Amino acid sequence: MSDSTYAEIPGYTPSEIVVGQTLDRIMAEAPGRVIVTTFSSLISRIQLVINAAAKYNRRVFIVGRSMNDTARMALELGYLNVPDGIMGKLEELHNLPHDKIVLITTGSQGEPTSALVRMLNKDNRQVHIIKGDTVVISATPVPGNESLVNRTIDTLFKRGAEVFYDKVAQVHVHGHGSQEELKLLLNLVKPKYFMPIHGEYRHLSFMQN
Repeated sequence: MSDSTYAEIPGYTPSEIVVGQTLDRIMAEAPGRVIVTTFSSLISRIQLVINAAAKYNRRVFIVGRSMNDTARMALELGYLNVPDGIMGKLEELHNLPHDKIVLITTGSQGEPTSALVRMLNKDNRQVHIIKGDTVVISATPVPGNESLVNRTIDTLFKRGAEVFYDKVAQVHVHGHGSQEELKLLLNLVKPKYFMPIHGEYRHLSFMQN
């Protein structure tokens, strides 16, 4: 059984290293707070944000229940490597200059109850989006969420934030293999029987052809 989600996409899926380089550049140039939103389950992406923050002497704050729960569990299990003094509590946020702050949050799909959207709508008691913030949407819209994500990006710009998303910067790579990787896997495994899975019907059909 083989993932078919990116069967339409030619070439290879880029490495997470590319995202790390982009985050590094954004952290180096951002004049104020950097707010990164991604999937709470994407531990490797959270680690890249922490690495860049540590390099530029920025403190990291987690916003959002699912992001907090996942990060805490990853820390306990040793899946996240966090230098001493990097992670902070939200109560400490207002004692730091903006250019020493990184927030990692949920909301990459524009969900109305997510931490990013609550910050944007001033529904979060501790953090609001303000002019001068740099917001990185480190994800691409899940099919069906495009309008929510587009609305979130538009509102971020209206609030005076600088926004980096997949159409303007390499802030995300997908977790699915593209055509050449799928072909390589099949050539290496040489299966007797093959079943495409995990994709829309067009992706499954594409793999069979």
